[in-house]
Amino acid sequence: MIEIYVDGSAINNENPNIPSLGGVGVCIIYNGNKESWRVEDSKVTGYYYTVTNDMLEAPVSGLNLGKTTNNTTELAAIYMALKLTRGLVTNKRVESAVIYGDSQYAGNLVFGNWKPKENKELVAKVKAERENTEAYLGKAFETVTWEYVKAHADNDYNNYADYLAKSGAYKTPEEQVLSFNEWLSSEQI
Repeated sequence: MIEIYVDGSAINNENPNIPSLGGVGVCIIYNGNKESWRVEDSKVTGYYYTVTNDMLEAPVSGLNLGKTTNNTTELAAIYMALKLTRGLVTNKRVESAVIYGDSQYAGNLVFGNWKPKENKELVAKVKAERENTEAYLGKAFETVTWEYVKAHADNDYNNYADYLAKSGAYKTPEEQVLSFNEWLSSEQI
């Protein structure tokens, strides 16, 4: 099983006079090995992306958020988790993936029965990515599911995804973004 923690961040999105800063964070746990991209140490790496002019800046993304808000960056985080899942399971035997996030809005739109009132085009793209991911993974792969986790609580992986999302929003240089172990140590101080 692959466990994926996601979070989105939109700084200043309540103030119409200041452009919103957007970011997406993804923390992946795969067969006990914590993996992410760009921030590496012996156990964990972390994926983080920036949203500029409502476009997600990520390899093979091309995802237009329409507007940079907390809700749209949370949807973008699920989108990237689905894309990354495909790359992780290539030539590996994995039966399922669970995506954990602290946005009931995003999770229920993509994995539940909620119907979007806003962000319809973005929701459709994320749902299509879910279908494409499940089709790509084939019959050997049971499913990709969603589980809600409380924001800013005692889940280190979700809190690390939040840190990564904020790093993306603030366009933190790669060399300044802490690895999971460094971040965890700094949180204990």
